[in-house]
Amino acid sequence: MKLTMDTRAWGKGFEDGEAGRLMGRCPYLAATTESWSYHSGWIEGDAKRQGYGYSRGTLPRRRDDF
Repeated sequence: MKLTMDTRAWGKGFEDGEAGRLMGRCPYLAATTESWSYHSGWIEGDAKRQGYGYSRGTLPRRRDDF
């Protein structure tokens, strides 16, 4: 089984994680590609918020990623 990242859901998760919002407030149905993508993005956004290294994967870089 191969999953393809949903970039819109990942971006929403990244923004929520970076803002310190709770992970449990995922706006997507459980066990969907969108939910998986959101949680992956949230983890990376939270890492950025806490000052740890993070990755945007294959998503385009943003100005504040430098």
